[in-house]
Amino acid sequence: MAAVATSDVKIGARGAELENKVRAGLAKIGFHGTSEQLVKFYNENAEDYNEMGALANYQKLGCHAFIAALSELVPNKEARILDVAAGTGFAGKELRRFGYSNVDALEPAEKMVDLAKSENIYGNYIIDTVTPDEKTDIEDETYDALCIMGAVLKGHITLECLPELMRITKKGGVIIFNVAEKYFDSDHGDPQFQNGNHVTVFQNYVENGDWLKWDELEAPYRYSENCTIFRIILA
Repeated sequence: MAAVATSDVKIGARGAELENKVRAGLAKIGFHGTSEQLVKFYNENAEDYNEMGALANYQKLGCHAFIAALSELVPNKEARILDVAAGTGFAGKELRRFGYSNVDALEPAEKMVDLAKSENIYGNYIIDTVTPDEKTDIEDETYDALCIMGAVLKGHITLECLPELMRITKKGGVIIFNVAEKYFDSDHGDPQFQNGNHVTVFQNYVENGDWLKWDELEAPYRYSENCTIFRIILA
């Protein structure tokens, strides 16, 4: 899947206003903010975030490429899928559009969940946070696939959460997530993805026999930037 230039997509004055507001709020929390701070931020800004995503064609651009990448590995439309950090449901709507009929959401911000519920996007709604230190209430090997759209970064869902994500995924199942290109920047990006740090982590899982393989694809993310999609197949 080749990277797609998205800089020619315009979001207008309202979209830019909302984007600046959301980005400024997240910047104040930074990579080292607490889960409580993030949940509070997303609850307070749920409607703005939802409108911004719509104006930026988030579903048509990033979500479409993301779910297309998933569908190559998960052709069964009845597969049980969990949308992790589901937000207001952009990825969930695209999963439905692709024909997936058994999709749940995990999202800690209740205001975000309320917006997703208003559109009846998911089957089940799990209000919880994925952390390295505590298990969610989800049983082992529950899902055929996990989708994490735009939430694997420091301060949100870190690579240290991979064991918990693996625990709730069936053997042979798929974990897919994307990372915006700016987080690979060697000076200002996410330390997890700077200088290939993530590659060492991923290769260790393969060598230890936890993963069969992983790959990466370049794809559109939002109206003005691209991303890398990572696809993991568990052993």
